[in-house]
Amino acid sequence: MKKLIAIVFFLLCSGSLWAQKDLSFELDYARFNYDTTSVFLEFYYDLNPRNMVVSQTPQGSIVEAIVHFEIKNIESGEFFINKNWKLSNPVNVEHADSVAKSFVGSLGFVIPKGKYTLLIKAYDAKNEKLSKVITETLIIQPFKETRFAESDVELASNIKREGADPKSIFYKNTLEVIPNPSMVYSHEMPVLFYYAELYNLKLEDPKTDFTLQKLLYNSSGTQVYRNSKIVKQADHAVVEYGLINLSKLPTDSYNLVFSLIDPKTNQAFISQKRFYLYNPHVVDSSLTKKVEAGVMGSEYALYSNEECDNMFAEVKYIAAKNEINQYKSLDSLSAKREFLYNFWSARNPNPGSARNDYKEEYMKRVAFANQNFSRAGRKGFLTDRGRVLLIYGEPDQKDYYPSEPNLKPYEVWFYNQIEGGVSFVFGDLSGFGNYELLNSTKRGEVQDPNYMDRLATH
Repeated sequence: MKKLIAIVFFLLCSGSLWAQKDLSFELDYARFNYDTTSVFLEFYYDLNPRNMVVSQTPQGSIVEAIVHFEIKNIESGEFFINKNWKLSNPVNVEHADSVAKSFVGSLGFVIPKGKYTLLIKAYDAKNEKLSKVITETLIIQPFKETRFAESDVELASNIKREGADPKSIFYKNTLEVIPNPSMVYSHEMPVLFYYAELYNLKLEDPKTDFTLQKLLYNSSGTQVYRNSKIVKQADHAVVEYGLINLSKLPTDSYNLVFSLIDPKTNQAFISQKRFYLYNPHVVDSSLTKKVEAGVMGSEYALYSNEECDNMFAEVKYIAAKNEINQYKSLDSLSAKREFLYNFWSARNPNPGSARNDYKEEYMKRVAFANQNFSRAGRKGFLTDRGRVLLIYGEPDQKDYYPSEPNLKPYEVWFYNQIEGGVSFVFGDLSGFGNYELLNSTKRGEVQDPNYMDRLATH
């Protein structure tokens, strides 16, 4: 899930201003075999009560969140799921660590074959402005009985076999699998646990065994971990679980790849899951080599043509007109890679350094926009709110007006350090969460003194 830019992990670890203004709610999922027409889809959520309103009850202090959950069939337009769940958790306000401790849960559904949109809005039951919206496209393809296959890889913070609680919501196949929906690991939690299921382990040659490769790649595509094992043919599903110690790896995004291989035909079924590691105590010795090697030692050396185009689309807001024209004229992949390398090198506040803080900050905004502003297949960085966020950064203040009498939902962003103070007004005119820029006091931006008329519902 979440085809997010690797930099998204910094949102979770850096304590950036805008991350703190949203509900700390994370979601992941995994698809498992059910029957020939459906799959069993498990969702895992992580809710951190940071910034939530604490309520007092006779039983003690609690925080409550509402999670609105929609799964809609794209072809038929019918809702498979459309309901709210209330999450309630006790907190100890006398101990700050307790208030800040996340609690994790799981939901499971049997879903028939199809293509679905997933929309989840989670918000503080006592403060609806503290919220988070997650959108995703779900492809449900049942596993074939005639071909070997794997489930999705589930990332976990712990897996218990000895002492596993059969009554736990995380109990399956004699294991208690505690999920890690944030998909973030750190120097304080450096052990990655994984769980997957292998299906239909039958081949034409009864003497042939499968090979299961577990590979780990960093953001540059370099393999940093490899483990292979033999998996014998079986009439039943086989559970694959284990752990990888990440403590010696540097801060980066990583991709865990499981390849189940028929060694005779070399055909493989591949499942993969991306995660993020924050490990400030390990220095990436390859960074200096990357700087010395120029574009061929950079991340762009592995970019495809599509990835180059996507990257430039995300940075056009900060590109000069001549840079835009130059990129349009490029006719080779190597030229696009070199352009992006030079584009960001020219904007590195510490020339010669392998780390570009400006780029990291900008890509955080892209990731945030895509995660929070995407609607109806349109990526968040292409929306009006995404554009303003990318150009001007996080506003000093946001005022939300979701349910004013006779007005459509709107919100106002304030920037106190620009031109003596400017504002941007965004309105949800269509009612589908696509907030358009209606008016701004910033020079050169949209200005409409009658924008309130467009917000009126009568």
